[in-house]
Amino acid sequence: MILKTFDHSAGEMPENIVVLADGTICATLLLAGTVWLSSGEPERVAPEQAGAIAVGLASDADNRLYAAVRSATDTVAGIWRREAPHRWIRFAAAETRAGLNGITFAEDGTLFAADSVNGEILCCSPGDDTLRLWLADERLAPTSPDDPVSSTGVNGLKVWDGALWATNTAQATVLRIGIDQGHPGEVTQLHTGIPADDFTFDTSGTLYLAVHPRDTVVRITPGGEMTVLATEADGLDGPTAIAVIDDGLLVTSLGMLGSRHNPNIVHLALDVAEPALPRPRMPH
Repeated sequence: MILKTFDHSAGEMPENIVVLADGTICATLLLAGTVWLSSGEPERVAPEQAGAIAVGLASDADNRLYAAVRSATDTVAGIWRREAPHRWIRFAAAETRAGLNGITFAEDGTLFAADSVNGEILCCSPGDDTLRLWLADERLAPTSPDDPVSSTGVNGLKVWDGALWATNTAQATVLRIGIDQGHPGEVTQLHTGIPADDFTFDTSGTLYLAVHPRDTVVRITPGGEMTVLATEADGLDGPTAIAVIDDGLLVTSLGMLGSRHNPNIVHLALDVAEPALPRPRMPH
């Protein structure tokens, strides 16, 4: 079922999604540079004149929203935090060269951010206000600058079961990166042949992936069983991110690679366990 449609011509292309504790659905609208909230009007994250592009989205233990913003303006590029309705401040600065994408928190309050363009994972430690390099690895890199898929390396990020998980869209892989006292550990390639965008887990350890160029949502169980849960026939048009809710999944469709340019949020009704996103113990 299509829960919400957006205006593609206005840049309202939902890139990432978070559901807050009160049930509010939040989605970054990529080229519009805004965050849509089901409880109210879309909110501009950074100054409109900065050419801000809103990508990754996350929330902390206090239910505060954070949005990753790409910009050629050095006072704008970085992670922005919602302080109040229609009031966002820059929480962590990033270099303008950074191709920010998915963001996520570890339980200790460390923020991880994917840099899809440069094939890097950045991090911001509790109490810091600048993103720094955490891991550069060829398995995070894009493969070519020629199109939206091959030019997008590391994309989605989630912390689960003591490790940082990542997708690489260009290389069509799912990676598990150990976290060793805050430092990157062993990088393990777990799945191949899946050019996924962002993803999520439920508490059973089941993995749900939005496979942007194939208009599909894929489920992978802890035992490795893979199932296609939804396709273009279910309303997907370049799916980019997923949130687990009580009765299924919410999936954002960006519409950029889709043939219909129909950006939307699709509700997939199915049996799922509880959401498994970690909440930082010490937000800052």
